[in-house]
Amino acid sequence: MKNKISINSEVSLVEIIISILIFAIAGAVMLNCFGSARFAQMKANDKVEAGNKVQSIAEMIRSFDTSIEADEYLAENFRLLKTTENEKVYVVFYDKYWKLCMEGNEEINNEYFITVKTSTAFADSGELKQFVITSEKIKPYAFINTDKETSKLYEIETKKFFLSYAGR
Repeated sequence: MKNKISINSEVSLVEIIISILIFAIAGAVMLNCFGSARFAQMKANDKVEAGNKVQSIAEMIRSFDTSIEADEYLAENFRLLKTTENEKVYVVFYDKYWKLCMEGNEEINNEYFITVKTSTAFADSGELKQFVITSEKIKPYAFINTDKETSKLYEIETKKFFLSYAGR
């Protein structure tokens, strides 16, 4: 009786294949979760940095006393993208480390951009300027932007009334 092998103690090949399959599926799910978490953290960090940049631009614009000062600031620090009768659109590009990419052929390093849309409404005593400042990412985030949602990170809309010299 000592030479008899018990059939119950042997592991069949089917059981081994099933256990490997279960671990493979669990590994794929875990890998997807880790990838999603990484890119969600990157997006959160980008939103914080974009918020700092956009709020800084908005506060700078709101600190000016005249609309000429605001227009000069935008012309010096941004590229004029589009002009209509009462609206102007300015843009500035940043690399992946949020460093300014203003001059030269650095178009390939652009990761983010900030647009400033200004519209003006004139009155007898001055002008009301509306500023819409938006920060966006050029390329979508992997794992988390699968439905091609907008890459908008942060947006501020503000208005400022500038008195004319005749109204002062």
